[in-house]
Amino acid sequence: MNVDHPRSKTLGLFAALAAAGLLAAGQAQAGAYGLAVNDINNFRITTSAGTLSLTGANRNASDSTYFENAAAVNPRAVNTGPAANADVLQVCAGGGCSGLPQNNYAHSTVLEFARGDAHSFGNMLTTAGATMRAVSEAQRDTVGAASSTAGDTLTGSVNLTLSSAGFITFSFMARRDLRSSVTTLGDKSNVSIMDIFSISCNAGSPAGCAARANADGIVFQFAPDGDANNGSDVNGNHTTGSLDPFSMNVTAGTNDPRTSRTFTNDFALFSLTSNFALPAGSYTLNFSKSTRTDIVVVQQVPEPGTLLLLGIGLAALASTRRRQACTA
Repeated sequence: MNVDHPRSKTLGLFAALAAAGLLAAGQAQAGAYGLAVNDINNFRITTSAGTLSLTGANRNASDSTYFENAAAVNPRAVNTGPAANADVLQVCAGGGCSGLPQNNYAHSTVLEFARGDAHSFGNMLTTAGATMRAVSEAQRDTVGAASSTAGDTLTGSVNLTLSSAGFITFSFMARRDLRSSVTTLGDKSNVSIMDIFSISCNAGSPAGCAARANADGIVFQFAPDGDANNGSDVNGNHTTGSLDPFSMNVTAGTNDPRTSRTFTNDFALFSLTSNFALPAGSYTLNFSKSTRTDIVVVQQVPEPGTLLLLGIGLAALASTRRRQACTA
């Protein structure tokens, strides 16, 4: 009886399966990606009566990144006046940094990077208003444990003076873009954005300011949360006509390759007016915005292709032994 022909067919089948296993092993790889974009245009503060002026404004922009197995890029910061720009060069770590644009982002096909960028342009009290952007982005495709972290903050404080009692309104156009995804079970990606604007009492504020302020001295605050019925004003609910279309204070994350997390919105109008008239005098305007991206690639278990190759090898060995026993 000739067993060579069926044996050759069997070995050919094993070879085909092995090739498929090699292909699967080559295609399966660990990875995680995170993006957080926090954009505000035409940011303005207005009053319903009298005039409103700024003095002693400072804006602070800082970026930082950390890339495992490489030196951390330290934060950079600047302090500027009310009509100047607060801009720092983006910071980036990793082999994929080349070509990533300043004050912008583009999802790169080059892997292995973490970067942060933040800036503020323009005067908050002009008709055109101010532009503020914060971006953090990180991507890794690494065999074995690895992590990348990118973050940035943009803060400012301004002495705000009212010539007469009036209602104060914050208004701006804003968008958000948060994306979190992983390619292998166990890898992790977390992203977040934060925006808070407030007016607080200072040493030159009128006597009635402290009576209306909370424990932190804040008399009026806007922290967009996407709920038009939820009062972001620390002294009461949104007034009629206030706009709060989506949350600008949100965190998203995933460790499941089947479930990515995305919160993406085009520019929309936000506004909130104080529910009482602030007395004439001096106050402090504060704003803070930030983004953060944290991704972790864990130590990977054997890939499906590797396990398939192992199974094929064991099956081939068992088949050979059976045929040797039959011909003995």
